[in-house]
Amino acid sequence: MSAPAPARILSDTGGLVVTDDGRRVNVIDRATGGLAILAVALGLVALIAGGFGVVAVATGAPLLGGLFVVIGLAVAAVVAVTLRKIKHRRTQPLGSCRSVAVLDRKLNLFTVAGGTLLQLDQIRFERRRQLGSSSPKLVAIAPNGVHVLKRGNPFDGSIGNVDEVLTAVVRGDSLSA
Repeated sequence: MSAPAPARILSDTGGLVVTDDGRRVNVIDRATGGLAILAVALGLVALIAGGFGVVAVATGAPLLGGLFVVIGLAVAAVVAVTLRKIKHRRTQPLGSCRSVAVLDRKLNLFTVAGGTLLQLDQIRFERRRQLGSSSPKLVAIAPNGVHVLKRGNPFDGSIGNVDEVLTAVVRGDSLSA
């Protein structure tokens, strides 16, 4: 008995990965979007606090300036820990990440996290605008409604061309890695 072939990566945008094992196409969310936003926001706080501290020290307020420099360095340390966590999540095995959707070619079924089960020919994939973001979200459009698979994030790789990859899978097109 031979081991199953390893899954081939069709698309990897950083926070979102699409794999193909021959029978199933799996859409995996690495859950790094919130961490990326946190890192950017804290990075700005560290830069502003540290910069304010340096200016305060240079203009004759060493106690206040020193306090802000220390605060800036402490927040920068939290940013470093957050970035390390993002790197860890991007390098962990895909099997330990959350699957948001599965397209089963053999059974001709689409399963989305939350239990919705539909025929593949009833599904369309699109990118849609998000309120308050410059990045689109990836959605699966089905007769029973719209299922959000991933909210794009400009700090986390967005959603790339995943909508096109999944549409090609549904149509049965041959995909190359």
